[in-house]
Amino acid sequence: MITSIFLRHFKIYKGITFIPISEGVGFSSLIGENGVGKSSVLEAIDCVLNKKNNDWPINNEAKNEGVGGDNFPYIAPVFLIKKSTLKNTKTADQELYEKAEKLSSFIWKNNLKTKSKSSSEFNNHKSELKKSYNTEDYFLLIVGKKHNDNSIYFGGYQNYIDFIGENPAIKSSDEEIQSYYKGFYDYIISHYSYLYIPVETDVFTYTKLETVEMQKLMDKNIQDEIVKAIKPGTLKQINKDLNSFVKDVESILEEYEYKGYHKNSLTMPDLVSKIIEAYFSIKVLNKKPKTGTKLIPVSELSSGEKRKALIDVAYSFLFKNQNTDSNIILAVDEPEASLHISACYDQFEKLFSLSKNKHQIIVSTHWYGFLPIVLNGSATSIRKNASNETSADFFNLYNYRETITQDKKKNKGPLPIDYNIKSYNDLVQSILFSILKDEPYNWLVCEGLSEKIYFEIIFKDEIKNSKLRILPLGSFKEVRKLYNNLLSPIKDPDYKINGKVICLIDTDSERVEVDYENNNKNLFFYRLWNNKKENLRTELIDVDKNSMSPPTEIEDCLSPFIYKQTLIEFSDEYDNIKNIIESCEVRENALNSYSVFDLKDSQKDVIKDFFNDNEGYNKIRFAEKYIEIYQTPFFKNETEMDWISKIKKIIN
Repeated sequence: MITSIFLRHFKIYKGITFIPISEGVGFSSLIGENGVGKSSVLEAIDCVLNKKNNDWPINNEAKNEGVGGDNFPYIAPVFLIKKSTLKNTKTADQELYEKAEKLSSFIWKNNLKTKSKSSSEFNNHKSELKKSYNTEDYFLLIVGKKHNDNSIYFGGYQNYIDFIGENPAIKSSDEEIQSYYKGFYDYIISHYSYLYIPVETDVFTYTKLETVEMQKLMDKNIQDEIVKAIKPGTLKQINKDLNSFVKDVESILEEYEYKGYHKNSLTMPDLVSKIIEAYFSIKVLNKKPKTGTKLIPVSELSSGEKRKALIDVAYSFLFKNQNTDSNIILAVDEPEASLHISACYDQFEKLFSLSKNKHQIIVSTHWYGFLPIVLNGSATSIRKNASNETSADFFNLYNYRETITQDKKKNKGPLPIDYNIKSYNDLVQSILFSILKDEPYNWLVCEGLSEKIYFEIIFKDEIKNSKLRILPLGSFKEVRKLYNNLLSPIKDPDYKINGKVICLIDTDSERVEVDYENNNKNLFFYRLWNNKKENLRTELIDVDKNSMSPPTEIEDCLSPFIYKQTLIEFSDEYDNIKNIIESCEVRENALNSYSVFDLKDSQKDVIKDFFNDNEGYNKIRFAEKYIEIYQTPFFKNETEMDWISKIKKIIN
């Protein structure tokens, strides 16, 4: 997988620029205004992985200033590769594998130190990768190229490599590096098939079976398939019969004979090329009509339908093709181009599903409606400042709205334009179109990431079967804001709403003011609340109800005995938690986590402080451990809590 890329003097990028792409997840997106360089990133990868070293468009300003000497253009992708997937069967491969070990170890252990800000950006990105990927199990490799140069280039690390020569105190020369890593570039890129679909792609040409792109999608080489189809001896018999025919002709001519310029017989490549020309070149992709029998050539489709056809073809092959030897990287420039917004969902949903199918998907896009439907992926926001300098902000789509909310708190002022673009207008529009579909999405909108961690496992069947999406927004005010924006269009009788949106918040000590309409069958707004009159049973109550005591958070509404077991897991780390577990009586008839222990007020404060520790990160840690225990066989038959059953009933 490609996790990032260094660019220097490539198209819009002047100087050295670092663009983060992924932290190891299969779906990545590049977002930003026109002209910031989103498509340039996809094109740069195409140049390196598909060996277009002499076709680079060089930055005009850099070209005018001069790009010779040390000021050379280069492209250097960064690869994260599971060691067990790298081929090392042959002796030559084994040597290159060992060299990959040395290079990867060097990059993992050493931070990049150059004058460019790209160095610190890469070091930060590498630190994030280390949190999820063991350096003993994964290679981190920079494998790049200079413009018009066949040698391999390791970006900013090139001048610091010291493990090739016998003396580690002496930096390796470029000649030593090129000699040592001969064949390494081809070795690494041979593991990947990069398919790039620019926005201006001609669907008619692209989808012809003999093209390189289609053969990569099919994971078949048409020439090999033709050779297989020709039975042994067929070529020999053809040459024998034709030679006999020519001799008969020559016998009539007497004083003349036919002789080939370079050869006298057909070869297998001759036969293969003629079959491709006569059989495959005449076949074009057609769309089957929904009614009738007349096929429609793709060249006659509308612009939007052509764009959809490209994704449909790629999806069909890649979804079924899980056993390919090469790692497929599909890069699509503006998948939404020429499509109505109602069709954009299907386009992005297909691409996202491919990323779960062991393929890496990278898209550049102007349409931000896909952000909330991506369960696991990333976005890189590229923008330029007044001085025309490029910056790239990377964020995880797992909880992107909550991230934006937290950034607002940190900035205490207006957010950058790329965040403003991802506004609630985009979000509301995105959700609205998703619940209008015949096979609609459903939404559970909550406050924080910890809720999402719980809900993604608790409601995993609904996520799979009912297209449920969990969307954390960061605070109850943001949830209320989204509800208010959705209320008007969902109430509109001109819309046929098929999906459900459930907004869910905690119960705080102060009442939340909301203009709630509890008669809507598609939009709900609830609070979690532990009812004292019902033995503190957790209930879902309308958000505008007066019941505010006791204050109730998600950690108060969990399964009592899974909660107790999870708390035990943290007792060695927190002595005051250990004291509570050892000294407090456990109520066997407890209906939720809030009432599982008979706690004094001071002990309740200890529990509260525990969840607020680490700037609230303990909520995340606790949720992850709770879900881990929740999925163990011991708790498999745990009785489902009423409030969870109610949400499932609404969705289903």
